[in-house]
Amino acid sequence: MKIFLLEYITGGGFNKHTLPNALLQEGLLMRDALLRDFSGLADIEVVTTYDVRLDKPELAIAISVDSNANPISIWQTLLTECDAALIVAPETDHILTDLTQILTKSAVCNLGCNLHAVVITSNKFDTFKSLKNDGILTIETHMLDAVDASYFETLHNGFVVKPIDGAGCENTLYFQCLLDLKEWIDTKFLQPHQMEKLIVQPYMAGQPASISALFKKGKAWVLSCNVQKISMQVSQSKQMSMEYAGSTVNGLTEFSASFDDLVNKIAKALPDLNGYVGIDVIIHNQHIYVVEINPRITTSYIGLRESLSMNPAALILELASNENFKLPQIMTRYSVNIELHA
Repeated sequence: MKIFLLEYITGGGFNKHTLPNALLQEGLLMRDALLRDFSGLADIEVVTTYDVRLDKPELAIAISVDSNANPISIWQTLLTECDAALIVAPETDHILTDLTQILTKSAVCNLGCNLHAVVITSNKFDTFKSLKNDGILTIETHMLDAVDASYFETLHNGFVVKPIDGAGCENTLYFQCLLDLKEWIDTKFLQPHQMEKLIVQPYMAGQPASISALFKKGKAWVLSCNVQKISMQVSQSKQMSMEYAGSTVNGLTEFSASFDDLVNKIAKALPDLNGYVGIDVIIHNQHIYVVEINPRITTSYIGLRESLSMNPAALILELASNENFKLPQIMTRYSVNIELHA
């Protein structure tokens, strides 16, 4: 079997732009972990692309993408030569949605989420509405341009403003009060069309966590219960930016039963979730609140092989081919630390 692995940031998606440093390290780590895992399987050949400003990846047939190339055209050609594909791309600006649509139109087996699930979960407000409609505990979310001053008076612990389609902690800001938000808007010269792409959520203290799970046709299987390391960076303005600094994979195994119950509720609410999915949550007063759903490989994947004592890529392929998929009975849950920007 020939598998096309596309990690967008390292694979040429920014070939005409400066590589985004904030996401580049995570992209490289995820790509290399996936290449290691898939290429280590019998009868599997992996094809990928890489931005020429980066080192050529090993363990795969690697096609270079320079600033003159059309990466979409290259990727479409490679799809015609492969049997299956896995896309890792940011939700921002419909990137993951558009690439999933291209994959859906091909004859290739999609090892990731189906298009409908990608469309919903790439939009944080639509995700909130979907989860709330199905009775799943989630953080109250509003469009920033749809709330008035009286709303902010109810948020005694401050609030978080983020893009409706952001990836990870990208451009996620904490504000203490409405005045600070207004000063930030004025400083950034934000226009109405930019305001329309922002959501606001009450700040919720608690343990940031994530779930790495496999999904298929309304069913789900938890792979790991992860501690998320989120730091607050103080800027010169009156707001703080949130930064993802890493995770401890399977550092919260005491929540395994609760996480298992949650992911199965999510699977029923969003049956088009497929393959590996990452779910960000906050554990607050023993309640688990969904923050967002990532319909793709997340950074916690890079610690899974060591944590589970098995190849997670083999599980992804088994899930795709076996209608009666079950997790192996013998599977470890070791705690594995992942540090970014160390």
